[in-house]
Amino acid sequence: MTQSFHLSSPITGINPIKPSNCCSDLVALDVTQKELIEGTHAARSERKKVIVVGAGVSGLHAAAVLHRHGCEVVILEARDRIGGRILTTRKGEHVRDIGAAWMHETSQNSLVKLIPHLSIPYYYDDGVPLYFTREGRTGSQFKAKKVADEFADYCEWFYETNPEAEDRTVHEFAKEFVLQHQLITEDERDWAPQAVREVELWIGTSTDQASSKHLSYFITERNLYMKGGYDRIVNWIAKPLRSDNTNIIRLNHHVEDVEWDEDGTVPARIRYKDAAGEIGFIGGDAVIMTSPLGVYHHNLISFSPPLPSDIQEGMSKFSYGALGKVFFEFAEVFWSKENDQFVFYPSPPDESDISSGSSVQSSPSINSLGENDNILNYATVTINLWIMTGSKELCVQIAEPLTQRIENMQDPKEIYLFFEPLFKLFRTEPYKALPRLVNVETTHWTQDPLAGYGTYSADKVGDEPQLLVDALENHKASRLQFAGEHCAVAGNGCVHGAYKSGETAATNLLEGFGIPYDGVDAISLR
Repeated sequence: MTQSFHLSSPITGINPIKPSNCCSDLVALDVTQKELIEGTHAARSERKKVIVVGAGVSGLHAAAVLHRHGCEVVILEARDRIGGRILTTRKGEHVRDIGAAWMHETSQNSLVKLIPHLSIPYYYDDGVPLYFTREGRTGSQFKAKKVADEFADYCEWFYETNPEAEDRTVHEFAKEFVLQHQLITEDERDWAPQAVREVELWIGTSTDQASSKHLSYFITERNLYMKGGYDRIVNWIAKPLRSDNTNIIRLNHHVEDVEWDEDGTVPARIRYKDAAGEIGFIGGDAVIMTSPLGVYHHNLISFSPPLPSDIQEGMSKFSYGALGKVFFEFAEVFWSKENDQFVFYPSPPDESDISSGSSVQSSPSINSLGENDNILNYATVTINLWIMTGSKELCVQIAEPLTQRIENMQDPKEIYLFFEPLFKLFRTEPYKALPRLVNVETTHWTQDPLAGYGTYSADKVGDEPQLLVDALENHKASRLQFAGEHCAVAGNGCVHGAYKSGETAATNLLEGFGIPYDGVDAISLR
């Protein structure tokens, strides 16, 4: 069934996109007579009621904090599951995280404490990656990667020193950097901009679009892979909301419209719809929105009155990326069992491509041979799941715009043929044929309106992410709060950032309600 979305309260500069009909089999619970009666009883006024939109990490944690402080909480989740962009699939001992899979910045990530507490298997991906070009594995003297790191340091210094300088694409700025660099070889000059493209697989967008001014380069902190499944963390956060048999988490409630009030003079009211088109309403004293940033970009939820102009501007000046994953399971392991990751750099474009400003054109060797387009034209980071989880799998990470293309493919054979040249490079015994392919699975976030047609926030040219941070701070006393990875300064784009943002939204409301915050670390509390 095709869903309809109201496109009111537009965000300046962002064109709404008609959503697909995926995830449309959502069944909302009816507003029961009990709920209507409770909504009119005087007893209801003794407790503040908060409606949380979204049962991802930020929404669950926000609700848990409010619930702990005696507030009545209702979570409206459009999906038939909790977790949002955290999605773990399990088949026996086989665990696959389709969404978030790592804990980043582990030295300051409070969620790391849950690893021993919940006995979750994990793996630190500290190993040295193998680097490849289409000619095969690179040698120890391949210094383009170091030049790329040097560029990232220069980029950070340049914009700190020249904060008013014009923002430029990472690719354009990297090309200028190597052309002006007097102490590198011609080979390094060619390959360093290609090595910079490794960052695409962390920020989820191409260097043709990424902002140099706000470049988030490689995280120096350790990264911990959740080999035991991120759903363990999600279920732990949700546990206090399920323990007293209350109807706090309401799945299959697809929110369409939010009526809100800045100071709470007028009660908030949420309109939601089920898969059959039945409309329901629920009211409360405040609302916490935890929808992905892409949902606001595409105006998939309307607000009455429209959002404050500074919040609208902040959202319009903060972009949304699309990191994709493609899982390939084989009958045998044919790749190195000693390296966590395999990083592939596409060949530098030829002179005609350079003059046209393209960074994703095919190399001369492909054009001359008349080969079809394939994965060797794109930067990739491939995760060695044999080391991570013991499965005979590789997980190839891709960035937009390739993500949209691959996630739109329906035929597993077509997907495999596109990626096959990459696997041939990874063989430890190049003379052997590739083993039998057992399974292919791709992510589909770019086809999912509930994910905002992407994965997480990304800084693109012209963005000013601080505007959204400042806007949310300006409205910290509002009865309409926002949470999610895009609302976090520390841990932006990460699970722990989303988790913390939920607590911030909750404590903002507690202050407005006049309820003292207990300051308790929920992780230590439980």
